[in-house]
Amino acid sequence: MAEEEKDLKQDDEEVIVIEDEEEQQEEIEETQPEETEEGVEAEEEKEEKQLEEKPKKSKKTLLIGGIAAAVLVVALLLFFVFHKKSPQPKPKPPPKKEIVKKKPKKKKIELPKAYNPIVDVHFINAMRLQEKGKYKEAIQQLKQATVDLYVSYYGIAYIYLKMGDVEKAKEYLFDKTKDYLLLAIHNNPNYINGYVNLFRIYMALKDYKSAQNMIDELKRRKLDFKDIQLMQTYYDYVVDNKTDEVFKLLAEYPNSPLLLSLAGDYYLKQGNVKGALKYLKKAISLYPMGSVYYNLSLIETQNNQYKEALKKVPKMYYMDISKIPCKNYLAFFLLLRDNKFEAAEKFLNLNDKFYKACFEHFKIIPEVSSPLTVESYSIRQNLNFVMAAEILNMYLQPVSILPDKATPNLQLGAVYQSLGLPQKAADEFMKAAKFSEAVLLSQYASKFFLEGDYKKSLQYYKLALSRVPSNPILIYDAGVMSLKNHDVDGASEYFQRLISTYPLFPLPYLGMFVVKQVNGKHMDAMKYLNSFGQRVKSLDEESQEKLKDLSIFADYIIDKVNFNMDRIKKLNDYEKKVFLLFRAALNQDTDYLSIQKPFEESMHIYWDASSLETICNYLYNEYKNDFLRRTMATIYLLDNEPQKAYESMYNIKVYSAEDYYKLGVAYLLSGYPDIADNFFTKSILKGANFFNSYVAKAIIQAQKGSLTGIQYYLKIILKKKDKMAWFNTDLFLSYKIRLKQ
Repeated sequence: MAEEEKDLKQDDEEVIVIEDEEEQQEEIEETQPEETEEGVEAEEEKEEKQLEEKPKKSKKTLLIGGIAAAVLVVALLLFFVFHKKSPQPKPKPPPKKEIVKKKPKKKKIELPKAYNPIVDVHFINAMRLQEKGKYKEAIQQLKQATVDLYVSYYGIAYIYLKMGDVEKAKEYLFDKTKDYLLLAIHNNPNYINGYVNLFRIYMALKDYKSAQNMIDELKRRKLDFKDIQLMQTYYDYVVDNKTDEVFKLLAEYPNSPLLLSLAGDYYLKQGNVKGALKYLKKAISLYPMGSVYYNLSLIETQNNQYKEALKKVPKMYYMDISKIPCKNYLAFFLLLRDNKFEAAEKFLNLNDKFYKACFEHFKIIPEVSSPLTVESYSIRQNLNFVMAAEILNMYLQPVSILPDKATPNLQLGAVYQSLGLPQKAADEFMKAAKFSEAVLLSQYASKFFLEGDYKKSLQYYKLALSRVPSNPILIYDAGVMSLKNHDVDGASEYFQRLISTYPLFPLPYLGMFVVKQVNGKHMDAMKYLNSFGQRVKSLDEESQEKLKDLSIFADYIIDKVNFNMDRIKKLNDYEKKVFLLFRAALNQDTDYLSIQKPFEESMHIYWDASSLETICNYLYNEYKNDFLRRTMATIYLLDNEPQKAYESMYNIKVYSAEDYYKLGVAYLLSGYPDIADNFFTKSILKGANFFNSYVAKAIIQAQKGSLTGIQYYLKIILKKKDKMAWFNTDLFLSYKIRLKQ
């Protein structure tokens, strides 16, 4: 941290631009007054009359005009003499033009003059244009401004900085300004502001000997004791860390921006943020000062207010670029964190002489950030459908197989027996027996289902199906019970088998909706849901009435906005409760889910509805598919549980670039940067344009204190910038910026 003196009493914090003095001289010549056409014509008429009346005298006049063009001083004398002797009321136009040409020499800037922004229209226009980001137009206006040049050079530097040309900004802020001020005090030794601003520049350049010479020079000239006091106090604070005089003078000058900034800086060094803010905010309200903006930005950075801190980056350099080398690193870290890589690289390269001293001043703490919070729509958009699908899964029931379906086999067997075909009769009786056995087994399965023992229920449905493998009801029941046991692969096999053999049967499509949704394939799930709706509508009215509750669930998912809530009046009380629970899950209404906790348990759903993580945990532990593994890794990382995150990523069938990236983030947050770096490398190799992993590698280099490493990855990022885009992920690696104690 450091402090900065402000000498210009200027209302706006952004300084303005003017071009070099030579350009101004040219413009002054261009804007000199010219004679009007009417005046010239009148003069020409008079000249014609003079030529007719006195031809000899006119020749003499032209001769004098020629001499005047060659020798300027003699021309002036002859002009005045001739003017007196001539009876004519006005002189000829040529001598008049000669006099006009001398005016630019009189316009020479001899002494610095204070400007008046009220009357300087160009200055005001430039300020307005600059605020709008129209820098070129602002510069054109500033070329015509009449402000003092050292103010103009400050403005040039500030605009170049905003345009990203740091070297040009430094040239104007220091070299040109210093040269101008040296000339100004040479021409006018009593020009106090010249000494004061030279002192400020020398302090910024750490040329403390020259800065002290400015103070001594003012003392010798016995000029403005107050300025000398302030300069000496500033010098002693920066060079010798003397603070006593700061607070003594502050009691005498309570509204001095310089003293207030020094007091704020002092308290900040002592760790008293509250005291520092008190002085710094007052200082900045009185005058815009770069060092104060730096300290305020630093405080905001320490409090994770990165957006506010970043806004102050250009203001941190107001009338100062190199005085506080560490501010360049603060700007670099803030810009890198905000993915402004080109600007970040420029600021990184500013401090060749102060790399280690300033770079090690900051501590980099990796963290994950995301435009998606744990409560955000994008993460929960998938999970709410999974929750709704799970409620629908728990609501689905197996269909009972009717015993009298065996009657036709018994009757046919009796016919065969009466016809003397015992073998065929035996086959039919065997079919009836197997069917009856399947009915009995399915009844056992139904009994265990009602008791909530889904595992035994599935076993008996499979046994029943083994007796009559082609029975569509038993195939469906086995698929439903597989879902309730969270075996999505087994359920999918049963439902797909039904869809291929009985394409008009609606229920398997609803089962596949649950399967696809649990696997995170929302678009595929919606296709199956639409197919279910179409097949229900093709059934007779009696069959549609039996499936009315399921069609209400399906229609609500497909179009929540236009859904007629009056339809739920046709449901019984249990069905209504399930539908409201289903709607709450789909709409992320965790309050309702919490209230309905006992009802969830009756449906064998055991999540804690008040916490997204516990809901995810429930689904993750029950299903353990790759989609939920990846989702849980994200949730764990955002909840700062990196160890659980990389454990949840184990056993994924095929790892993607994003998977390797998340594993890298998890290991980096766990304190294993080398392992993390390997995973980021794998991520890049898997997806060459995976932007996140390059940034992650730069952060690792920042952690290690390797500026060379950071520059290496920044060059790669900038080189590939046009070809790369942020990968579609719900997680971004970021970092906190802290000062080392």
